[in-house]
Amino acid sequence: MQTRRTQCLYVIIVLHSNFAEKNIVPKFLNLIINWLFPEKCLICNCEVFEKAVFCPKCFSALTFIDRPICQFCGKMLALDIDDITYCETCMNSKNEFDFCRSLLVYNLFSKKLIMKIKKNADRHIAKKCCSMIEMRYNLKSLQADFIIPIPSHWTRVLKRGYNPATIIAAELSKILQIPMNTKILKRTRKTEYQKNKSIAERKENVKNAFSCSGNVSGKVIILLDDVYTTGATLNECAKVIKSSEAKAIYCITIATTENYS
Repeated sequence: MQTRRTQCLYVIIVLHSNFAEKNIVPKFLNLIINWLFPEKCLICNCEVFEKAVFCPKCFSALTFIDRPICQFCGKMLALDIDDITYCETCMNSKNEFDFCRSLLVYNLFSKKLIMKIKKNADRHIAKKCCSMIEMRYNLKSLQADFIIPIPSHWTRVLKRGYNPATIIAAELSKILQIPMNTKILKRTRKTEYQKNKSIAERKENVKNAFSCSGNVSGKVIILLDDVYTTGATLNECAKVIKSSEAKAIYCITIATTENYS
C-alpha cells in the first residue's frame, strides 16, 4: 500500500512539474499537493489555509511594523504627528547607516520565529520572512550592490555550524537577485552577548570588533541582522564599512524592539 501511495505521489509531482513549466498548473493538482503537504504556521506548526503564513492565533499576536515610524531606525512612533519623523533615541545619537527597516515588533511570538532560524537554521522561515520584507519595503528599489550579514565570531560559527544572519541574507539574496558577500565584513574579536546590557554597555561591547577588507567604494550595501535592539552592532558595522567609502548603507532586520532605554 505504501509503495502504491509513493508511486501516485511521484506521478502527481511529475505532472505538477510538467504543467508548471508551461505555467498552466491545473487547480485540482494544486489541491492534491496542498492536501498531501498542507501549509503550516511558521510559529506553532499547526495546519493553515493554502498560502497562509501564520494561523489566526499567531497572526493576531504579531505586530507588523506600520507607520508612523522613525525615518532612521524604523521603530514605530507612538504619535502620528507630521513634525515628528524621528524617535528620541535617533534624535540624540548619530547613526552611521542611512536607515533601518524591520518586518515585526520583537515580542514573544516574533522571538519564536527568529529562534527557529537561530537554533534550527530554518531556511523556509527565513525565505518567508524575506519575502514579506521585500513586499513591505520594495528593497529592489534600493539598487544595492551587496547584501552583507552581520558576522559571528568564528568560534560561535564553529560551535553552531552556521551564522544565523547568513541564513537570512542568503534567502534575501535569492529574492532580490543581489549577491551576498561574507568576506567584506569580519568580526575581529569575540564579544560578550548584548542581552541585559545598557545602551552604553552595548556600544562599548562591540567597539572596534569589526573590520572591512573588501572594496566597497561607491557601493550600496544592505546590512542584515535578525533583530534591531539599540542599533549598536549595526552602527559599528556600518561605521567600518562607511570608512571604506561605501555610497550608502541600508540595514534590514526581521524584527525590532520597541524603544529601548
